[in-house]
Amino acid sequence: MRKFLLFFMGFILAVSTALMPGCSQDSHEVEVKPLRVGWFPWPGWYPIAIAKEKGFFDKHGVSVDPILYTTYTAIFSDFAAAKVDSVHGGLYELLKINVPGMKVVLATDYSEGGEGLVVTSDINSPADLAGKRLGIQGALSGSEFILTTLLRKHGLSRTDLTLVDVGPEIVLETMPEQIQGGYTWEPFLSKAKDKGYKVLFTTADTPGMIPDVIAFQGEVVKKRPADVQAFVDAWFEAQQYWLANREECDTIIARAIGMDAGDISLKGCRILSRQDNLKAFAKESQPSSLFDVGAMQIDFFISVGDASTAPNLEEILDPVFVKGDGDFQK
Repeated sequence: MRKFLLFFMGFILAVSTALMPGCSQDSHEVEVKPLRVGWFPWPGWYPIAIAKEKGFFDKHGVSVDPILYTTYTAIFSDFAAAKVDSVHGGLYELLKINVPGMKVVLATDYSEGGEGLVVTSDINSPADLAGKRLGIQGALSGSEFILTTLLRKHGLSRTDLTLVDVGPEIVLETMPEQIQGGYTWEPFLSKAKDKGYKVLFTTADTPGMIPDVIAFQGEVVKKRPADVQAFVDAWFEAQQYWLANREECDTIIARAIGMDAGDISLKGCRILSRQDNLKAFAKESQPSSLFDVGAMQIDFFISVGDASTAPNLEEILDPVFVKGDGDFQK
């Protein structure tokens, strides 16, 4: 009789717990919440549109909600405020905002000519930039890093000209009335000559210095590593599918970002495969290592007084997901 009573009491407790609101059912719903991923129209980041459209995220068992931003720098303020789980961004920008606990889980590409400085026809050399108004993507962005590096090579500093916050997508429309030059990228960069402007320099002059990456909130990586792994695996599958099926995928991309398919280009953007990522995350693969480039970028923004504390690259750069060997489970 005692054994029966204990069994009956245990059964009632189990049923009551299952019916209680806020228990196992709700925790499951939280676990399968879509990953909110912020991105911006840039060639290296187009695979997210393909992965969503072609069902690669579903195939790998992760729900993803891509959030397309119309303003590049807004991505980082939302990431810092934990409004999104993950973002696409330049390594420079992410290191500069240094969100506590964030993890860079893959490198999407190196900008090697896909972005640069467009100027009016009367500017023939960097020396001619003195006294001019130039548009950059805010003091946060990598455009500041590249432009300041160029100025230093030619004996100029940021104080020799006026830097104005202008988004890459409106640089050409803002010239020449408000600015005499501006930092922009594809597909806008290729349209500069048609408007009578010239390209003074591009990231082809600084190969490997501008890597683009995908970062996740530290808590997301900690609590949902399998979903992060699934995202990375789906990303690389979408990337390969795009390169093998350009016409189909360019149409998908164009529809996602509101551009013409003919404007979708990989010009100046070196896409990084999983194998490329293994090299990029390896410290010994200098100078293409993210560790090496990241250290140079950190030295720069600390030297100009934009930050006082150096981000810890050892904690931020996490190669476990590009390896894809399940090591995150250990």
